[in-house]
Amino acid sequence: MSEIKNRKSENLANVTLFRTANFFVHAFTPVVKTGTLPKASGNETILERIRWTSTEKERLMAAQTRLLPQVDTVTASQWHEISIPLGLEILAVAVVLGIILVVQVMNLFNYPAYGAAEGTLMANAWSLLHGQITPGAYTFSQPPIGWGQIAGWLLLTGGTSSFGNAINSGRVLMIVLAIASSLLLYLITSRMSGSRSAALLAMVIYSLSILSLVYRREVLFENIGVFWLLLSLCLITTGKSSLRTFVFAAVALGIAILSDEVFLCFLPVMLYAVWLYATPFQRQYSLLTFLYIVLVIVAIYVLYVWFSGQLFPPGLIPFVNGSQESLIGGILQIWQVPVVAGQFAENWNAWLKDAWLFLAAGIVAMALNILGGVVNRFQLLAALLAATYCVVLLFSRTVYPFSIVPLLPFLALNIAVALNTPVRWVTKKIGFDLARALLWFLLIGALIPASIQLAQPVLAQNDAVPQQQSLLWIRNNAPHNAVIITPSYLYSDLRDQGGASNSAAFPNTYIYTDVVSDSLITNVQLKQNWQNINFLVVDATMLNDIRDSGQYELLDEAIHHGTLRTSFGNAQDGTLIQIYQVITT
Repeated sequence: MSEIKNRKSENLANVTLFRTANFFVHAFTPVVKTGTLPKASGNETILERIRWTSTEKERLMAAQTRLLPQVDTVTASQWHEISIPLGLEILAVAVVLGIILVVQVMNLFNYPAYGAAEGTLMANAWSLLHGQITPGAYTFSQPPIGWGQIAGWLLLTGGTSSFGNAINSGRVLMIVLAIASSLLLYLITSRMSGSRSAALLAMVIYSLSILSLVYRREVLFENIGVFWLLLSLCLITTGKSSLRTFVFAAVALGIAILSDEVFLCFLPVMLYAVWLYATPFQRQYSLLTFLYIVLVIVAIYVLYVWFSGQLFPPGLIPFVNGSQESLIGGILQIWQVPVVAGQFAENWNAWLKDAWLFLAAGIVAMALNILGGVVNRFQLLAALLAATYCVVLLFSRTVYPFSIVPLLPFLALNIAVALNTPVRWVTKKIGFDLARALLWFLLIGALIPASIQLAQPVLAQNDAVPQQQSLLWIRNNAPHNAVIITPSYLYSDLRDQGGASNSAAFPNTYIYTDVVSDSLITNVQLKQNWQNINFLVVDATMLNDIRDSGQYELLDEAIHHGTLRTSFGNAQDGTLIQIYQVITT
């Protein structure tokens, strides 16, 4: 029995604690063989103890150790950046962010012209604050999380008129998200490339691109979703494989998807990022946790629709009650929209006209990072982030000018990562890392003034002034009980009491698209009679829809029986706004 116990204790004491391809840690019980010196008993002299210890150590080293592969030592200064104090790094980032902020807010409230997408978001946010999800019938084609965040911003800042009008208030929020997104991209690039100067370059390229300066100021789902997507990626890359940060990253990605469903396409590449940054022993658990939390957050909205009885359209599933306005019906309606031929090519040409160098450099860098990803997985991750959305753009049924917004940060990331690899290799060979830092700062110093000079003529335009003038004219000339049909970007300001003159609201204001989509407005409010309409505020897009589409007979009849009271802007640059008063008998 004693012999068995001794063998068990001996086996327990001889274990491998950790093993990799070229390294292991092994614990064992020293075994004294016959012929070796007896173990010191404590009564020996100091010389005898030293002799026993030395002999025993030599025996153990010869019997139990393994040689590692031959590895050439590399001086740390050959591949690490020059050590920069944290305070100096914070100061440099703060200065660059300050420059970005100044350029980004340049002529913020006057350029570009207020768009239908901006007006729809602000109208939805205003409706949410007043007990409705949308001004008209809610079609479930988009979760309300996106405009719910804008509604929270309006509550925080004091309402729609805190910055002059509703869209101005929304644009201030977009600037806050834009600066935060730039900072997040800096942290992501710094972690993925191992170079803070390359991260600074990526932040400058992304933030001062003319496409970013124009589209990041607009009130768009894409701008909200990009912030949450970059926050999720930042938590993954900088979280040091902490399970808690993976949980928060999954929550951020879930909010991005609920803000705009197009961000669901990034789920596979985000799972790859989790796999890349998780330690091997918790990799599988981290992946499952991340995926589970993202799906649960998205499923919350689906469950809400299910319990509301508005998940399925009528007749889709036998014996299941459907609703005319349903989630699946809205999705099917989107996919039934015919592909607009040449729409991507038209927008692509417009993007190339404004920022051909940025787009070309980003695509080339993405290709180089795909090739370099064979050796460096961080390069592959950067390339996959950009390539994923490129595929989405190519196969989308509808492409808008602002659809490129989610691609912009990842193009900048790819440029910085692709440039950092050869520059690091060159400085590693010459052993002079200061050259790399100087090169980065020379590029940054050249990009900032060049980008500002390129942006000034574009951002100096005043395309939104005619829209602001039309809003002011309605407030000063139309009766407050008048029925007003308007584009979406004037809806919130006319329905809300406030503004610079603290004017009363116009409760009978309706968005022209809701006249078609919401039967309650058409049949109950307007009674399908054009004579119940008093004013129409018409821009070029609205006029084309009324004349070219057979759905707007009611509004077309009202315009034909109306008289032009005033107009603002001009037709040459597309800023013309006309206000008609319907003459009834």
